[in-house]
Amino acid sequence: MAKQAGFTLFELMIAIIVIAILTAIGVPAYQGYVKKAALTDMLQIMTSYKTAVEICAVEQGSLTNCSSGNNGIPASRTSNYVTSITVNNGVITLVGTSALTGLTATLTPTVSATHGNLDWHRVCTTSPADASLTRACEDIFKF
Repeated sequence: MAKQAGFTLFELMIAIIVIAILTAIGVPAYQGYVKKAALTDMLQIMTSYKTAVEICAVEQGSLTNCSSGNNGIPASRTSNYVTSITVNNGVITLVGTSALTGLTATLTPTVSATHGNLDWHRVCTTSPADASLTRACEDIFKF
């Protein structure tokens, strides 16, 4: 008589439980990495606009004429993670998409009276409220 070989139901259940535990740990970590990579993409796109605003402020003597498409500031563009970038009187607003859906990052410059340079203040907001995305945005956009 031939002996049957194979896995028991108990062994299969244990294997499924182990896979479920590893997935429960791995998926949130992966999503966090994707958000940080998307925020880095947003930061890289924003850098050229920030530089253009700084040059415009020096050349014009104020921020009032530093808007998208004027005085050397590029027009709005998009990427995989940024749906729009607008510059209005030096204030840069980036709106996220894909992994950054609901995120709006606003960078506001003020002219420093003592040094003559621009000091930047960032505000990251999410709708609906997502504390982890807001915190990650604040970590990436440090000035």
